[in-house]
Amino acid sequence: MPSSASHSESESAEPSQGDAATASSQEGESIADSEGAGPRPEGASDGVSAPLGAVREPQRLHPLTLLLRVGQSLPALFIILLPTLQNPSSENVFSVVFSVLYGVVALPAIVLQYLRFSYRITPKQIVIQKGVLKRQNRSIPVERIQNIQIEENLVARLFGLAKVTIETAGSSATEGSLEYVSKSDALDIRRAVRSFQHRDLSDEGEAEETGEAEGEMTGETLFAMPLSRVLLSGAFRFSLFYIALVFSALQLVDPDLIMRRVLRSQGRIDQITEAMAAHPALSILASIIVAGVLGWISGILVHLARYYNFQLWLDDDKLRKRHGLFTVTEGTIPLKKVQALILRTNPLMRAFGWYELEVQTVGMNVDEQGHRVVAPFAQYEDILAMGRRIRSFDLPDTFGSVSPITIRRRFFRYSLALSAVLLPSVYFWPTGWWAPAGFALPWWGVSLVPFLLGWAVLQYRNHDYAVQDDGLYIRRGVLSHYLWIIPTEKHHVFHTSATIFQRRLNLKTLFVDTAGAATFAYPEVIDLPAEEADAQLDQLYRRFQTLYRTRIEALTGAPDTRLDEDERLHLPVSDDS
Repeated sequence: MPSSASHSESESAEPSQGDAATASSQEGESIADSEGAGPRPEGASDGVSAPLGAVREPQRLHPLTLLLRVGQSLPALFIILLPTLQNPSSENVFSVVFSVLYGVVALPAIVLQYLRFSYRITPKQIVIQKGVLKRQNRSIPVERIQNIQIEENLVARLFGLAKVTIETAGSSATEGSLEYVSKSDALDIRRAVRSFQHRDLSDEGEAEETGEAEGEMTGETLFAMPLSRVLLSGAFRFSLFYIALVFSALQLVDPDLIMRRVLRSQGRIDQITEAMAAHPALSILASIIVAGVLGWISGILVHLARYYNFQLWLDDDKLRKRHGLFTVTEGTIPLKKVQALILRTNPLMRAFGWYELEVQTVGMNVDEQGHRVVAPFAQYEDILAMGRRIRSFDLPDTFGSVSPITIRRRFFRYSLALSAVLLPSVYFWPTGWWAPAGFALPWWGVSLVPFLLGWAVLQYRNHDYAVQDDGLYIRRGVLSHYLWIIPTEKHHVFHTSATIFQRRLNLKTLFVDTAGAATFAYPEVIDLPAEEADAQLDQLYRRFQTLYRTRIEALTGAPDTRLDEDERLHLPVSDDS
């Protein structure tokens, strides 16, 4: 069970309205009266704002949520009905049956899910209750909440709605989601939670939070991307999103019909078909060029949609960012939750000095694969300056390389994988099919062997590391090149590993784990000589232990955490829920 939140499932867990109202009148009145306006309870008049603070009565999502959820389900219904619309006949009876089931099952389920969903906020926790057949009562402690993110997609913005996602430390997924509430309620929910997290705020701090609730961004602007920079950043990226979208659309329509309408002449289509058959190499080259252009355009469009009007602020002890064209996302990153800095680039960006700055935080955002982008596209020196505003560091002057034996290991693996593809292809390749120069096409795959060797050399040259007093620095990757900056105080687990092949070559992989590490692209040092890996592991652990003992001694007066009973910290006893 995660430490960030407690979960329980019960049919009788949902409190009655009367119990919630009694609790609110007895415990929440003084808190609410002192902290301003917040989410409106059900039944409150439009002219009177409910007090901000403990919202102990269960609240429902906005009624327009029903309309949006029905709208989100309509594309699936259209795909089901498409065969019937294209060819009305008795053969497509299954699509009609599925459509009837949609009306009988899906629509009532949407309504029941809305009616059985409620949330409430107390000074100690956010309680979310949901489920029709399987009831779930989720309690999220306020002190464990790392970020409350507000998202507004295009349709939701038209109705003045927003989605609120709640993230906690150590969770690999969104801990809670309110989809949808009004934009004003979303801002008030975030402000209420922050007020509970910082009960000792000064009057000036409270005014700052109030300004945020009204949609004003306060603090120092660290980074902003104008439209021209956003488009330029997309030009340096490649995406398969819209290519996949095009091919998916072609599955629903007749591509031959489209070609006829575009070319307007059956004769021209025949000419193109004959030319493609006579020159297959040119056809493959043309297909690659078209795919490349589509991927390049797709990268521009994806970046435009994701990072339009990107803005990053440094607001006291947290980063705040807002971005998006169709879906506007607004969230915060507490500086104390930052575990590592990651500089990311690709060969084309690197040639022109462009990099992306990401941070690894305690709570992992699965949409960003565990990393949160804080500067999507900036020059190297600007990235370093920005990174030092988040975590202080000094880049090493020199990096140590891994063992050159890694070239041989990688080349062997790649050659083995190529053989596993080519040999079955050669065996099953039909006689008389395309055979340039008298050799079946799969045999030409052998020409890739020199490229595999070159790729292994590039990976070796782009993989190095450095150990300093302030942390561990790792560089790795060719197409996606990473520079990890992992501060010493954020190290959690130290270990080395060796496969059966590494052991035969006296090699090891060094790894330092941190909180919220991503699922992919671990900061590993692969194929170090075994003695060097063990020595670096011991050095990293000694430096971390020295730092940890120094901090413990500064806090307790003794470099030992084994304190007597009367010296240990105890949680205050409180009746507040």
